[in-house]
Amino acid sequence: MKLKIFSLTLLVLFCLAVPVLAEDLTDASPAGSSEVSGNVSSTEPGGNVTYTISIPATISFGSLTQPGDNKTPHINSQSFTVALTEVSNLTQGQIAVLMKDATNADFTLTGQGTANKDKTLTYQVLDASGADIQKGSLYPNGYLLATLKTAGSSVNGSLSLDQNQLYMQNLKEWSGPFKGTINFFSKVVTVNDVN
Repeated sequence: MKLKIFSLTLLVLFCLAVPVLAEDLTDASPAGSSEVSGNVSSTEPGGNVTYTISIPATISFGSLTQPGDNKTPHINSQSFTVALTEVSNLTQGQIAVLMKDATNADFTLTGQGTANKDKTLTYQVLDASGADIQKGSLYPNGYLLATLKTAGSSVNGSLSLDQNQLYMQNLKEWSGPFKGTINFFSKVVTVNDVN
């Protein structure tokens, strides 16, 4: 398989909403991560299948707020789209798209300011049906978001952060930007693949 990757950079700030840009996963590189600077990691090319998958460069929760109660969830949800923009020589199987946090077992945002540097917020990644992808199997390169087969096909997902994590917290200790990174991975898979 001939594969190429750019990864998703997930930048989340308390007070700043960032427009969604696009990066590409291609046949030459199926995995890696890219910080805001846009560094790229790639693997050896090989095989005949070529493809390009578009992933968002950034996703922002914008301004997060402290809820007045924690009796119900106070969800901040942000949608994103992953699209198979080009594909050739895919005669069998599909292209799997997986996601995982770059540094943690859970999807996590870490405080970047002086006041909040030891604080973390967790969030969920939901697939097109609204299911938490972490409820599925964890493969070496992440949790399955979707499989794509034809050029022009896409899948919508969302990030879901429950702001109840801020309930009754001293906001002076939590204020400031939070950031995390999601790594995307793509691979041509068939029914015989177990990973």
